[in-house]
Amino acid sequence: MFSNLANRTAYSSELIILAVCVFWWFVAKDLPDFVLPTPIDVLLSTIQIVTDQNTVSHIFISMTRVLVAVLIAAFISILLSVLTRMNILFQTIIENNILVVLNSFPSVGWAILGVIWFSISNGTVIFIEIMIITPFCLINCLQGFRQMDPELLEMGKSFSRNALRNFFKLQIALAVPFIIAGVRMSYGIAWKIAIVAELFGASSGLGWLLQQAQNQSDAQTVLAICILIVILFSIIDGLLLRPFAKRYSINTMEN
Repeated sequence: MFSNLANRTAYSSELIILAVCVFWWFVAKDLPDFVLPTPIDVLLSTIQIVTDQNTVSHIFISMTRVLVAVLIAAFISILLSVLTRMNILFQTIIENNILVVLNSFPSVGWAILGVIWFSISNGTVIFIEIMIITPFCLINCLQGFRQMDPELLEMGKSFSRNALRNFFKLQIALAVPFIIAGVRMSYGIAWKIAIVAELFGASSGLGWLLQQAQNQSDAQTVLAICILIVILFSIIDGLLLRPFAKRYSINTMEN
């Protein structure tokens, strides 16, 4: 029953995508390419970007920046979440001050400051991405460590008094579903931020390619890059993050 429902849902989503493409073609066929190219033209541009040696390097550069930023943001979020459990002072500073500042600080502000502090470089882009996505990951990590069952933690202490062993074997395991949720959210936002960050502080990457396309009024390349970013996000999320989250959510329910 559930498999049939899943299949029907998948077919419905594919039909919706097909309908959107048909409508897109119908609207674009009478418009100039620089205003709205057809889906076929955008598909050909996307294929050209992923097969051209000069543009493939920009794809890998952007992907590397995003992955590094997400990993560092996740590490910072876990570290700050652990500190909130150690001392009420840390909890107050992190939740009532640091998180508030990170959540409310304008993204453009981080972009401008990154360029001023580090000039145009890979470090600038990664810094901008980290500062913007960290609060999203931190909120989930804080919630994960807060939701831990005190009885399970006490039971862990009865089996071992080693604090590091309890932390990695028990606390991290209990918080993993929340951490993964934060990483998935941060990964999606990081791609949006990466383009803005590369526009401000990089001379390479997909954001830089977008800027070149904008200067040439090349709507076809702009749409191709945007679709390529959606594909890159879907690959990592579908093949790695989503199965990982599903696996740990199932394990949590069984336990």
